[in-house]
Amino acid sequence: MCGTTDDLRLTEKNSVGCACCAPQSGVQADPVPAEAVTTEFAVEGLSCGSCASRVADALTTLDGVSDVRTDLVPGGTSTVHVMGSRALSDAEVAPVIQDAGYSLTTA
Repeated sequence: MCGTTDDLRLTEKNSVGCACCAPQSGVQADPVPAEAVTTEFAVEGLSCGSCASRVADALTTLDGVSDVRTDLVPGGTSTVHVMGSRALSDAEVAPVIQDAGYSLTTA
């Protein structure tokens, strides 16, 4: 069973996927500080909010990461937005995402 998404920042771009983890309407993310650097990554294998939460938790362990937001596309390629004090490279992020059980792609 999937977990809850009480504090999960994501948007769903596809109605296919796990209904228990669908984002609630009206949920708004905290604003990102103007000085934050955002790096986007294409990730395959995310199917629900619990998957997105697992990736976000893993990425927040990286130095300089302050927030992670996901444009969830169940069954497709999701976009993971990583905000922090510096840009992250694919080489830094790929093993962390892989350890969480997903794949970084070049979509």
